[in-house]
Amino acid sequence: MESEQERAAAVAQLKSIVGLDDKGAKDLSTKQERVADLLAFFAQHNVGESSPRDHKVMLFSVWTKVKKPVHRDPVASFVLEGKLDSTQKVDAAIKFVNASDADEVDAAAMSAECGVGVEVSEAEVENAVAAALAAEDKGTLKTKWEKNENMLLGQMRRVAALRWADVEHVRAALKKLVPELIKNVVTETAAPAASEAKEAAEAAEAAAKKDVKVCPQNADFRVVAQGLPRSPIGELPSHKEGTSLYIIGWAHRVRHQSRMSFVVLRDGSGFIQCVFDGATEPFHRESCVAIRGTLKYEPKAKSELQPPMELHVDEYAVVGPSDGAIETIITAESSVDKLYDQRHIVLRGSVAPSVMKVRHELLRAFREYFWSRKYYEVTPPTLVQTQVEGGSTLFDVLYYGEKAFLTQSSQLYLETATASMGNVYCILPSYRAEKSKTKRHLSEFTHMEAEYDVCTFEDLLNHLEDMICTVVRTVVERAGDLIAMLNPEQLINPAGNLHDPANYKFTPHRPFRRLRYSDAIKFCNANGILNTETGKPFEFGEDITDQPERAMVAKLGEFVLMTHFPAQMKSFYMQRDPEDNTLTESVDVLGPGIGEIVGGSMRMHNYEELMEAYKREGLDPSTYYWYTDQRRFGGAPHGGFGLGVERLLVWMLNLDSVKDACLFPRYMGRCKP
Repeated sequence: MESEQERAAAVAQLKSIVGLDDKGAKDLSTKQERVADLLAFFAQHNVGESSPRDHKVMLFSVWTKVKKPVHRDPVASFVLEGKLDSTQKVDAAIKFVNASDADEVDAAAMSAECGVGVEVSEAEVENAVAAALAAEDKGTLKTKWEKNENMLLGQMRRVAALRWADVEHVRAALKKLVPELIKNVVTETAAPAASEAKEAAEAAEAAAKKDVKVCPQNADFRVVAQGLPRSPIGELPSHKEGTSLYIIGWAHRVRHQSRMSFVVLRDGSGFIQCVFDGATEPFHRESCVAIRGTLKYEPKAKSELQPPMELHVDEYAVVGPSDGAIETIITAESSVDKLYDQRHIVLRGSVAPSVMKVRHELLRAFREYFWSRKYYEVTPPTLVQTQVEGGSTLFDVLYYGEKAFLTQSSQLYLETATASMGNVYCILPSYRAEKSKTKRHLSEFTHMEAEYDVCTFEDLLNHLEDMICTVVRTVVERAGDLIAMLNPEQLINPAGNLHDPANYKFTPHRPFRRLRYSDAIKFCNANGILNTETGKPFEFGEDITDQPERAMVAKLGEFVLMTHFPAQMKSFYMQRDPEDNTLTESVDVLGPGIGEIVGGSMRMHNYEELMEAYKREGLDPSTYYWYTDQRRFGGAPHGGFGLGVERLLVWMLNLDSVKDACLFPRYMGRCKP
């Protein structure tokens, strides 16, 4: 804010009008544009200090979570008209509009999807809960209730008939019905004396235990091993059937029954179904469990990530129990923001860790590609005092009393190493303070950059083609099973070898299509692809932004090297085209479904030309003295590029957003957890 008084006023408005708590109001008050936008949104819908609190909470959720501003008003109207009368329905509406590419919202479809008009009475809730509980094993039900009531609540909320029920009504029904179901059965005959009753109960318990086999359990997981080394789960298929093995993992899926249990256990290397032949301690999902068991071949056990094998448990130990609340932290109805808030839990699923494993193989393949060609990896600083891509997207920090920035790119520093080390590369974070929440943008992303000591523009294009083709083929050969699971539509022959690049539609082949910027403008206009900012055909000099760029590549259906951009669109250091000084020797590599993956160019190597570029851009040459000296002391024609690792993963795995390609994404409005 411009002053402390204005900020204090904003905090007061956010608390009284929007209903935020003190911390939330103070955090948001630092963002003047967002405060103004939020207050305008509330004013537009006549929501003020005296409005119902539940309306404020729901509208704030709409303003925060709906991706397209044009979708906010239809959802807000549903809230204020009483059509969306619970947070479950509001979250469903937000999920509905966020999944739509159209600007107009289909009100009828949203009503059907979000339970508009659906009312579940307390009696209906009780009947539905009773029906769901009737299917439960009574012993398991008793354990769930006594261990953690919330686990049962989460289970009930996944029942179709209870989707739009009031949570408190469901909780009340559970409290009423469960105790009746799990209490001891009382006979109709006269009650015996207290001592006789005790003896009868003990005899009944002993008889029950005698009839029910118990799976051996040990309190010390180290004793369970019986001298066997721990085997990674992913390596179990290499062992013969009947082998006795010892594993430790986390309960990925759990199904307890009164006389046996089925638990899918995972560690970082794989998944295996474990069969407990006998009653067990009813531990929850995500408990850490140690098992000694016998490996058996079982075709029915095979799933997308699990081999056709089972481990039949001889003895087990619960190394670390999991709280039953795990069942309600995230559900199928959780909003996008909720999933990112609980990213550490999402990473325990099947999809997110599979993405991270493919990411690992991608980074490994890049490094091996460069190592095999004798490039050197260097690590430039990420705290800098110069800009590369434009001052408006710099994150500034206070550095020992001086102003500094988080780097936008390591390119300038990479160039300083080429004269002594030859071809070099780095894989490091870069930072862009872009006020954008698109599926292609992050505030912190992994930047794979390379610089060549001496090359021509054609050399640079050939290097890019060879690198992308080689690296993608390598990743498919090593992680084809994970890629096939995450992006099955790209398979040509699903029954074929998943690690054979020939079985994938997207495997790029050389040569890539060359397309000059001027020809791209003509192609868009000839194919009805309009400038989304003006709604008109493109004119030379206008940026082909995200949506039209992806539409163009979709029509071309292949990798594209778009080249020779106008100089005024590109960074100061890019070499001019020798045949047309108004153009640059620059290139964007465009991939189907994602658009720009790589940006590169030849770099100015002439001292006078670079000094003129500084002047033209209004930059102080003295802060770039170390960069300028590369031209003063033996400049040579050279070039390089930067590749966004997350964008390449989006293309390979058909992800919804670059945010899903990060361990913990950072973008406008999110710097947690």
